[in-house]
Amino acid sequence: MGQGRSVKTLAALAGLAVLLAAAPGLRADGFIIPNPRPGQDIPPLSVRYHRVKVEIVNQVARTSVDQVFVNHFGRDIEGTYIFPVPEGASVSDFAMYVGNERVQGEILDSREARRIYEDIVRRMRDPGLLEYMGRSLFRARVFPIPAKGEKRVQISYTEVLKSDGGLVKYLYPLNTERFSRDPLDEVSISVRVESEVPIVNVYSPSHKVSVRKDGPGRALVGYEDKRVRPDKDFLVYYSLSKDDIGLSFMNWEGPEGGYFLLLASPRYAAAGERVVNKNIVLVLDSSGSMSGAKIRQAKEAARFILNHLGPRDEFSLVDFDDGVTAFSDALVPATVENIGRALKFVDGIEDSGGTNINDALLQALSRMRGGERPNYVLFLTDGLPTVGTTETADILRHVQQANSSRSRVFVFGVGNDVNTELLDRISSDHRGTSIYIGETEDLEAAISSFYEKISSPLLSDLAVAFRGIETSQVYPRSLPDLFKGSQLVLVGKYRGRGLVSVILTGKSGREEKRFVLEGRALVAGDSFNFLPRLWATRRIGYLLEEIRLQGSNQELADEIRRLGLKYGIVTPYTSFLVTEREAQALDAAAPAAREAIVGGVVGGVGAVRAAKATQTFKLEDRAAQVASERILYKDDKTFYLKGGVWTDSEYKEGAPAETVKFNSDAFYKLIAEKPGIAKYLSAGNNLVVVFEGVNYRIVE
Repeated sequence: MGQGRSVKTLAALAGLAVLLAAAPGLRADGFIIPNPRPGQDIPPLSVRYHRVKVEIVNQVARTSVDQVFVNHFGRDIEGTYIFPVPEGASVSDFAMYVGNERVQGEILDSREARRIYEDIVRRMRDPGLLEYMGRSLFRARVFPIPAKGEKRVQISYTEVLKSDGGLVKYLYPLNTERFSRDPLDEVSISVRVESEVPIVNVYSPSHKVSVRKDGPGRALVGYEDKRVRPDKDFLVYYSLSKDDIGLSFMNWEGPEGGYFLLLASPRYAAAGERVVNKNIVLVLDSSGSMSGAKIRQAKEAARFILNHLGPRDEFSLVDFDDGVTAFSDALVPATVENIGRALKFVDGIEDSGGTNINDALLQALSRMRGGERPNYVLFLTDGLPTVGTTETADILRHVQQANSSRSRVFVFGVGNDVNTELLDRISSDHRGTSIYIGETEDLEAAISSFYEKISSPLLSDLAVAFRGIETSQVYPRSLPDLFKGSQLVLVGKYRGRGLVSVILTGKSGREEKRFVLEGRALVAGDSFNFLPRLWATRRIGYLLEEIRLQGSNQELADEIRRLGLKYGIVTPYTSFLVTEREAQALDAAAPAAREAIVGGVVGGVGAVRAAKATQTFKLEDRAAQVASERILYKDDKTFYLKGGVWTDSEYKEGAPAETVKFNSDAFYKLIAEKPGIAKYLSAGNNLVVVFEGVNYRIVE
């Protein structure tokens, strides 16, 4: 794992073993430094569970942390519990007992805390605590930690969150895999937000979270995982707005220009509140290859959709094998009687014959009509076109000609025997998405889950305009509709210095709607430094898709490599960034996927993996990162392990660098003079970093 990352190395150098326990960020949310006797090697502690509960009421956040530390040593040990307190926060409660006596702790201000942090780094010869320079510190003596036993620690702190243009940020430091002996058994974070002003956008750039709104001013954000070593801080933004559609704008500027993120989300919609009525046609492949579990699950998914249609929706179904059978000649209202007839139609579907994709899609689109309602085609197939028109170019042309109603087409490809080029072109040409479902995955659950997301449209035919800046390379290129409970995440590059205004337009039935975010100032600093990597993730997705669908292109391949190297994003063109074992775990880097993209393969395991990887990059709402022995992420920077040295991806090989010895007076003088560099120096004892235009080489 390299110098500065090995616990054994730390113990040998310092005579100490540390617990930066827990999964996500034990350095951040608390850790224990065991105090060994001379010549004694204490095994590192680990954490059994790490639970965080956050209550935010009108921007006052109370964070409660519950951890259990495990002593693997054969006797009782003594240690020091340390908790780096977030900026502006105050510890309100601390619970740890020795017998019946409650242990007391002390809070040190940032100046005294800095001395403690620095002292620990000097003694342990590990820079991990450097990123907490400038923070206050809570400290308590821990004794005993029972032999082969546990010590439970609970701590709470309170802070006032700042609002900038209606956007509120909550950060929980969750960023250490460095010192825990074992992966964390369990980690969970629950954030409940209550506000007098309605909550609209809720977004985490760091973790895949669940978001549930149970009222205009109430939201619950959840994250949990098991057997992990989280290595990123937990970050959530939420915005407050009284508008029907809330808009939030973020930006970051660097050497390569400006990057922005726009969030758009409908306000909380109560049950029964009006949504836009829709037209929907479900197209089911019942060819012979769908026999068994696949056809059973497809029929269950169809039943789910029929039973969840809105009372004023209109619908139809198309069943196809080598022929095409439609439920109705035209769209029919979603009455109880029509739904009952449709359910019997689904019951009668049997698997047999070939795959007539062309005629099935034309039949579905012929039932759609223009007007105020959005039109959705949900198309499911597990095979290649084998009957009727089978050439990809001909099918695409026919579908384009038939879609005069501008229907959105959502494609579900089941298994590996699908033409990914055809399916992806159909969905991208008609403002939809492609979803690929593996042979062992639950088809019914995938389709039902997707339908729930699109079942309640609120605003269709979206368009976004910016004033004050010029935007480019904006993704997604085709804007989706906004649904109840959904959120638009739009990311791109910009040029300009003025105040930014954003205008979002769309249709709600016959009515044209317009929403405006007025005069937002561009911010400087590191607040949104995740944006370049998020933009690069989306950009790579579109470049990969272009290569897959249009053929090999050296210029596009070179850009994918450049972006992948700069931001540590593993793609079929940058799979060398990770070990062979790690590459096999990543569809994007698997040899079959790489061959499919580079060689233009449209069917088989590799093609499906490549299609999945492309869609993942295109639709990702968080910056792509990978758990690798060779890659380390620190905020906006990426470091690669080269010859035992963590090297900044921005460093040009052979360029001169100012050499500073780790743990020397000059090392700490550099941190004092340039505090912003400390978080990068926490990457390791030996590293090369580019900071404010200067190359620094830190050496043991």
